[in-house]
Amino acid sequence: MTTTLNPGLTTFIAAKNAPPQAPTALLPREAFNDFLQDLGPVKLLLVHAPAGYGKTTTVAERLEALELNSAWYRLEASDNDPTRFGSYLANALNLTTAGGCQNTLQTLRDTGFESLEALVTSLLTELVPGEKPLFLVLDDYHLITNQEIHEAIRFLLRHLPVNQHLVLVSRTLPPIGVAQLRMQGLLVEITSRDLAFGADEAQAYLENRLPFELSRESIERAVRRVEGWISALQLLSTTAPTSQDFNDFVDQLEYGNQHVFDYFDELVGQDLSDQQRTFLLRTSILDRFNAGMVMRVMDDTDGQSLLSSLLSMGLFIAPVDPSALWFRYHPLFSVYLRHLLTCTTRENQRDLHQRATDAWLELDDAEEAAKHAVAAEDPERINRVLSLHGRKFFTEGQFILLQRCLDALSQDQIAQDPTLTLLRAWVAQGQYKFDEVENWLSAAENRLQASMSEDTQKAVHGEFSAIRAQVAMNYGDGDRALTLAREAIEQEARFLPTSRVAAASVIGEALFVRGELEEALARMHDTEHLARAHQAHQNVLWALCQQSEISVAMGLLQKAYNIQERAFQYAEENHLNHLPILEFLFRIRSQIMWEWHHLESAERCALQGIEILEAQGERWYVQSYTSLAKVAHARGRQSLCADYIGKIQKMLAAGDYHLDWVANAHATMLSYWDAVRDQDAIQRWLTVAPPCDPDMATNHFHQCNGRNRARALMSLGRLQEAKPLLESLTRVAEHYGLKTDQNRNHIGLAYLHWQLEDREQALEQMTLALQQASTTGAVGSFLRLGKVLIVILKALINEEAVDGMELQRAERLIQLAQQQRDFSRAIRISLDEAIIQDIIDRPDVPELIRTSPLTRREWQILSLIHAGLSNDQIAEHLKVASTTVKTHIRSLYQKQNISHRSAAIELAKDLLSKIQGD
Repeated sequence: MTTTLNPGLTTFIAAKNAPPQAPTALLPREAFNDFLQDLGPVKLLLVHAPAGYGKTTTVAERLEALELNSAWYRLEASDNDPTRFGSYLANALNLTTAGGCQNTLQTLRDTGFESLEALVTSLLTELVPGEKPLFLVLDDYHLITNQEIHEAIRFLLRHLPVNQHLVLVSRTLPPIGVAQLRMQGLLVEITSRDLAFGADEAQAYLENRLPFELSRESIERAVRRVEGWISALQLLSTTAPTSQDFNDFVDQLEYGNQHVFDYFDELVGQDLSDQQRTFLLRTSILDRFNAGMVMRVMDDTDGQSLLSSLLSMGLFIAPVDPSALWFRYHPLFSVYLRHLLTCTTRENQRDLHQRATDAWLELDDAEEAAKHAVAAEDPERINRVLSLHGRKFFTEGQFILLQRCLDALSQDQIAQDPTLTLLRAWVAQGQYKFDEVENWLSAAENRLQASMSEDTQKAVHGEFSAIRAQVAMNYGDGDRALTLAREAIEQEARFLPTSRVAAASVIGEALFVRGELEEALARMHDTEHLARAHQAHQNVLWALCQQSEISVAMGLLQKAYNIQERAFQYAEENHLNHLPILEFLFRIRSQIMWEWHHLESAERCALQGIEILEAQGERWYVQSYTSLAKVAHARGRQSLCADYIGKIQKMLAAGDYHLDWVANAHATMLSYWDAVRDQDAIQRWLTVAPPCDPDMATNHFHQCNGRNRARALMSLGRLQEAKPLLESLTRVAEHYGLKTDQNRNHIGLAYLHWQLEDREQALEQMTLALQQASTTGAVGSFLRLGKVLIVILKALINEEAVDGMELQRAERLIQLAQQQRDFSRAIRISLDEAIIQDIIDRPDVPELIRTSPLTRREWQILSLIHAGLSNDQIAEHLKVASTTVKTHIRSLYQKQNISHRSAAIELAKDLLSKIQGD
């Protein structure tokens, strides 16, 4: 039925034909330039996404920024009247073309049009193609339900002049022939996936709105939780008064938020039929679904039409992949729907999960089937899933999922099945519950002894030995681990095919810990090949990570990097990027990137590790947080570093971790405390620090633990205690070929001897460190010394003690150290004659310094005054009487014509900054 557009005078509301007013602190979105420039034959730019994605704001902001000619028509429900629609459409174009559509408006006032299509025809005759493009924007087009208007838009699109484009901003796909336009190449789409803020945009957005600093990790976690939904980020920015509140708010989103629920209540409103509401509630248990899955879970044959009807409503339902056959709910909308499902008594959730389990098993999606079987609390279905796919879960490293499944089974069910026992024990081992491992194995042995043949018992014993070997390794009993692993590797693996792979891995790991690096590396190569033969992805990646770590210990960081590249390639080829083991790979990549001072890459790898482990729980973030703290320290971001140190301390206090993790974390904590002069924290750490036997430091983590103790002693001024410890660590590292630890130990010894004022030894140790760095590529370990590194290296260069590559490396390190921000309360620097002369010789140094030269002791005291030490503290530091310090200070003040400590601090700040390049 066609509507006649009757004549009459229309009073236009100006705001309806004007772009929206830009919000304050608008974020430019230059990524959308390509969508608007050089569209060529494209006639329709369709911007469709649910509410709150910034559709209108983005279009308006970019059109204005690019200075593109645009006509705006902001729609309301009342615009479904064809006469009203036609009038405003004509007015929008007339305003933009400076009266170019006046004839159409005049005809509309005088005689009207026989149809909306006739009005559009009149407009098309007046729209003259121009050199510059013209964009006609119809905002909130989802409010249009009148079929005649849809047909008029189809007609407009068919006949739009060259260089003129229609922009529809909508929550839904409009019924105007979108599919045909897409196939013809006449359509460009901008969806919620495009509009959602990425981490960089979210960071810029939040920094403009929050009065406190957020870590990149907090921002990325927020973006993941809300999937870049701009309204949710805006809610976060207005309700979180502190960074801790922000993080708490983000964590709570997983369980729901009343403000978000209220938003969805208003959005859904009363528009849903009972059948549609039932659809949403029942399918909310699914992480993804298609029409077939919907019909199985809903027990309804009308799944496709229901799905189509809901998609047309612009709710938070998005396609999973380009096929647009599988869909999922936005995570916050899913939480909302599951909340509603929990609140209703009409739905049997156990029955829904059971149906979902069976449906996913039919589709051979074991992971989804397992999740729903656990949610249904159905041991029979769980057992069925594990019997079919439990080994696969294990080889892929799905330990959390395995644990959830096995927790739902009785101890007797597990004990009577060797495979289930092995899976249960390996999961406990992976959770560091070593006592539980032996309990599970012993229970199964007692249960199965009477029912198994001698041959089967032998096979079971072999596979049980493999996991017992791993536990022994974790307890630090390398000899027992080797014995058990060699037993296991000789037996056939009947129940868990990867048992022999695990045993081979333990042998390599035990050799690594004992310092037999070459043999360990060869064993890990064998493990990798064995794991590949079994398609044991978890074990392949583990073996590659171990090879990388061994290469790092040998000082071959570039080789370690190349091995990591192989591991990343393997993960990509086998679609393993979701597996938790990838966190290990990103972690060790982050450590190399930090050592090479590629801070951005180090941070990115640590953040990717956290993203992978997000479902596993925060206790597993220790290593990633350690990397992020090191990066924050290197960048001079004190508050951020302090936040990470606090998190690490909390985790270490609450959990039991391997010494490798603990020592690495402690090294970062000590570095931070030393920078902020928190000697009380360092002293407390010494009283509870892990024991250290330098003669047994045959691996990188015992070496690190020993260096930590030496570092703490040096920070407390107990240099003579630190010296033999560092020397012993260095001898052991040299004996076992731990090149990277040798490099770090020489750096530590250089600093130690400099503090002892043993210039010759300090420079000799620094020379050795520079020579070894030519192989390791170490940078971060040098920069960890802080500003004193500049002084030592300049002294080395002044004496011409290094040349060639070592000289180039020294100069590069000086440059990096000068650029590095130091967040300690004051610059601590030890001065010797060469450095003093370097300052005096500078042309920008006051003449008074040259004419009234300070003695070396006076220079030292000047630097200590600048560091904030009192006279008594200076006396204690220099091991002299307080009266001697006062005498030197009087002389210093007289020579420089100053009378107050504040003037001395300013002088020292100026002079020391020159040598440090600040």
